[in-house]
Amino acid sequence: MSPNPNFDKLVNKVKSVTKHAADTTGRQVKKVKLQTNIMTLNTEKSRHLTTIGTRAFALFAENNGIDGKALLEKVRDEIAQIERIDSRVREIESEIADLNANTQHVDVEDVTDSKE
Repeated sequence: MSPNPNFDKLVNKVKSVTKHAADTTGRQVKKVKLQTNIMTLNTEKSRHLTTIGTRAFALFAENNGIDGKALLEKVRDEIAQIERIDSRVREIESEIADLNANTQHVDVEDVTDSKE
């Protein structure tokens, strides 16, 4: 006695939908992790910008003006870090866009309806 072909179709469809749900959940988890990384990087960037502002003000307070060359020397490392952060954020945003582009659509049809 052979198994019911409609039951096999149902089992296969359940497997397909379950796999799709697992894949979608995995992509969503990865996107959330990437978005969290962006937030962490933006917090680090804000810290560097605050340091630049503090150093610029200190330079102004010391000299009653700001010498561009002296300011650049005092903030060069922070600027390099901000550029590194901006580059990494762009990479992460690209990864998120790739994840969004790779979403798949599953058509669900009623396999219990016997038309054969």
